[in-house]
Amino acid sequence: MSEQNYRIAVVDRALDVLEALAEARGPVGVSDIARTIGATKSAVFRILVNLERRGYVLRDPTSSKYQLGGRLVQLGYHALATFDVRERARPVLEALHERFNETVNLAIPVNGRLLYIDMIESEHGLRMAARIGATDEMHSTALGKAILSFLPEEQREQVLRSPLAKRTAQTNTDPASLRQELERIRASGVAEDHGDNEPGACCYGSPIFDHAGNVTAAVSISAPERRLRGEVAEEVRQAVLAAAQDITDRIGGRWPPMSSQGSENG
Repeated sequence: MSEQNYRIAVVDRALDVLEALAEARGPVGVSDIARTIGATKSAVFRILVNLERRGYVLRDPTSSKYQLGGRLVQLGYHALATFDVRERARPVLEALHERFNETVNLAIPVNGRLLYIDMIESEHGLRMAARIGATDEMHSTALGKAILSFLPEEQREQVLRSPLAKRTAQTNTDPASLRQELERIRASGVAEDHGDNEPGACCYGSPIFDHAGNVTAAVSISAPERRLRGEVAEEVRQAVLAAAQDITDRIGGRWPPMSSQGSENG
């Protein structure tokens, strides 16, 4: 089937509008946009109303002209951060995989959830369920808890106040208890998941920080619980923490001081 069969006219038009605004480099009226892209004023206006509602364009109430909105800046930042983190983290992920032969994951926070952006799977027969491009819960994964621990309080509380899915019998869905767990993670830099997200699975994750010291991603090692016990578990904990610090350095990030509280993880 040709690419033409998948075209959606209104989506094309919406992108035309955004590109016209970008090229204008300043506020533009509906008539000018319509003339630039060869569309009717009514069609352009309907698109602009919807784009404004979602924060992709801004309308000046005095002149009724439009310009690009902050939501595009956010998306652009996420895109740049994703490309940069993934490319620079890849050698570190490969080293972890070679050392432990377990699944290594890289993820970023997106709209209160976790997005897997890279993964190297274990060569063992039993593997984890997550896949690149999939999203997951923040409160039930080591990756998510590592990120959640270092998010600004308002963002962290927004997640904790939302309905927390009970993924397994082990999933902690009590906000008060989770807050205590996140405090321990802030002290040690390592989050744990013992069957919280997937029955029988174990995962250790650590956060990655950008140049401003903001958490921007997390790296983890996951495997069946029986393969991550005792000395191996402690070795994995230390390796994941070192990997997160290495990736932070590679992207020009800054690792913040850890909390003064105890280092035990729940």
